[in-house]
Amino acid sequence: MASDTDYDSDGMRGNGDGGLSEGNGRRRKHPFMTWRNNLRALVVDNARTCRIMESGLLDAYGVEVEAVGTGEAAVELIASGETFDLIVLEMFLPFMSGPETARTIREMGISCKILGIAPMYCEKDAQEFLAAGIDEFLEKPFTPELFIPFLMEIDNQK
Repeated sequence: MASDTDYDSDGMRGNGDGGLSEGNGRRRKHPFMTWRNNLRALVVDNARTCRIMESGLLDAYGVEVEAVGTGEAAVELIASGETFDLIVLEMFLPFMSGPETARTIREMGISCKILGIAPMYCEKDAQEFLAAGIDEFLEKPFTPELFIPFLMEIDNQK
């Protein structure tokens, strides 16, 4: 789980439990989607509300979700042996940025799909994120349907 250095965007120190319904492991299937495999995702976003929304979108599609608020917590979770099919990674994280987190995860030999997200699109930021090893870049807010192609691709690769 996340360490006690998990900070939300409001600067408050969290206990790493993810709050509310984050990482609850509930499995619901989207009425139009059936996965051949159990899919797992890690949501990394320093804004608690965004973590909950992003986790909820994935959960609604039947994906098991863990959520943390910092890049360090994400790296720590992966280093502990947790595996994920998809990582949804915010660009502007405190302490360790999204690109730094992506680069570290790739250096650990992790090859899962990384979806970089940011509150606004900037070509320079997108290029920095892509150079760090993400697979795709999306601007927030995004519609739930944007996850479907990524999930289908991941499910077909397993």
